[in-house]
Amino acid sequence: MAENSPAAIRLPVAFVEELSRAASIEQVLSTAVAWLAGLSDVDRAKITFLDEAQIVSRAFTRDGIRSLTEDMEPVRPGSPRDRVLASGEALQLDADDLIRDADPVMQLLYDNGARAALFVPMQGGGRTVGVIGLIRNTGTPFPASQIRQLTAAGEWIAGQARLMQQLRTNARLAETDPLTGLANRARLMRVLGGPGALHLPDSKGRVMGVLHLDLDHFKETNDRLGHAAGDAVLLHAAQVMKRTVAATDLVARIGGDEFVIVTRTDPHGRRLHQLAERIAADLAEPVEIAGTRLACPASIGTAMAGPDDRSAERLIANADIALYQVKRHGRGGVRAFTQAMRTRFDARRELLAQLHAAVDQHRFEPLFQPVLALDTGALAGLELLARWPDPTRGNLAPGAFLGAAKEAGLTLRIDAMVRSKGLDALRDLRGAGWDVPALSFNASAETLADPDLAESLLWEVLGKGLAPADLSVEVEESHLNADADGLVETNISLLAELGFPVEIDGFGTGHASMPQMRRLRISGLKLAPALTAQLSDPCCEAILRAILAMAAELGLSVTAKGVESAADLPALAALNCHRAQGFGIAEPLDRAALADYLQRRRRAPRLTAI
Repeated sequence: MAENSPAAIRLPVAFVEELSRAASIEQVLSTAVAWLAGLSDVDRAKITFLDEAQIVSRAFTRDGIRSLTEDMEPVRPGSPRDRVLASGEALQLDADDLIRDADPVMQLLYDNGARAALFVPMQGGGRTVGVIGLIRNTGTPFPASQIRQLTAAGEWIAGQARLMQQLRTNARLAETDPLTGLANRARLMRVLGGPGALHLPDSKGRVMGVLHLDLDHFKETNDRLGHAAGDAVLLHAAQVMKRTVAATDLVARIGGDEFVIVTRTDPHGRRLHQLAERIAADLAEPVEIAGTRLACPASIGTAMAGPDDRSAERLIANADIALYQVKRHGRGGVRAFTQAMRTRFDARRELLAQLHAAVDQHRFEPLFQPVLALDTGALAGLELLARWPDPTRGNLAPGAFLGAAKEAGLTLRIDAMVRSKGLDALRDLRGAGWDVPALSFNASAETLADPDLAESLLWEVLGKGLAPADLSVEVEESHLNADADGLVETNISLLAELGFPVEIDGFGTGHASMPQMRRLRISGLKLAPALTAQLSDPCCEAILRAILAMAAELGLSVTAKGVESAADLPALAALNCHRAQGFGIAEPLDRAALADYLQRRRRAPRLTAI
């Protein structure tokens, strides 16, 4: 390597070390311009670096004053800096050159005492990325050795500046959603976590507010039209939000179809609500996507930072709670967070935690409600009912926890737990000599959607020494109407083939169609309580007679549910209803109470009819 080549030029170690410690482009240029002024014995020094779409400059004068203000003006066409950027070659000007140069700034420099100037390119990545400019008032020219040293220094400076540029780009990419170009969760949390961001109003008295937005039915669109169309929907939504918000607002994508907007609003939240309404209206307008006219309606929850919002997570969670309320009430709307929502949310979260613990600890227990044969008064069956024994609230019926259990995906486990304990009780009671008929259980929608249901139930009853006929499966009539993929009907057929009796529960609510009734392999109907609640009403009696006549033609047994008074039993028997259950006969019993009930029935005289 030639001794005078730029790569062989030795630069001061302290200069290189200080340059290496710089943490930004601005620090690199500030450090470099001060060092170069001293190394080159000049009166003024200026470094210009092309930083993406802008120009960053740092200047140094002999009296030590640094100008750290960014020079946002473009490099003037035809100026010495422009010529060096274009040629990549150093340019030296003496006093005569300064006077004759077409750039008026050179004449101005001459008028202010400049008599010699040197402009050195900064090379990086195979191109010129900046210019070092040096001014001397003495007129002493810059020797070739010094130009070589400055060229080598320019390469070091350019390398460090480009490194800072790359680090900044990487940091920006790490905070950017790759599909939409919006901010991601990392940047969202950084902005909201800034000093005073949550609690300090801005100069106009506006407080921090967020919108949590979820595209309605996005999964269905994505599944139906494909991922490319789904991406197009997300890009459209991002564009709608970006053009609607203010330039100072932040729009972030934090999940598949979830977005958060950070803005400033009046203390009453009017602007926040208006912004949400505008975005919701714009997204609801149909657009052409993948050759299909699509609307992208959204559910939006809003929240404003308050004194209790100790973190960004809390503020976003408040907006999420409001969003949840929109979804619960049918989607496609805007709701603002209230403290009452938080109270209900915290209570539900506590309920979910207790539910998980109760399931993990097998605390759910079966109750048994007797079903009587109306022609003999004999015990015809027992329906299993789930109860959650809670230390503080007592035995909780499904109405107190079923919704939360569905939300938490626990219904399958609760069904299985109660059913297993019920079958254990049936086996043990029969083993003790009691004549106990079959059990029935109401299968949840999640249980009926299990493709392995029939096989699982078979192994379950056989494993306890019982038979399929000992367990009747009740299917809510409403589940038949929701059986879009036919899985419920398939499971009913499989269960019937294996010998499990299947009954339609809540029959008479209008959900089951006649074609379904013809196809289904069912053994009985359990009537909706509303059908037997007003037996004295001629209209209700006529409807009941028609159902019983249909059931008789189809060879189905019929059980009246919700019988609240024993006085109704003779009327039901007269209509040829087969069985009945309800509080008018017996309330649901735990295992010990069931044994007592059986004992009392054994001592009571046998009824021949009701």
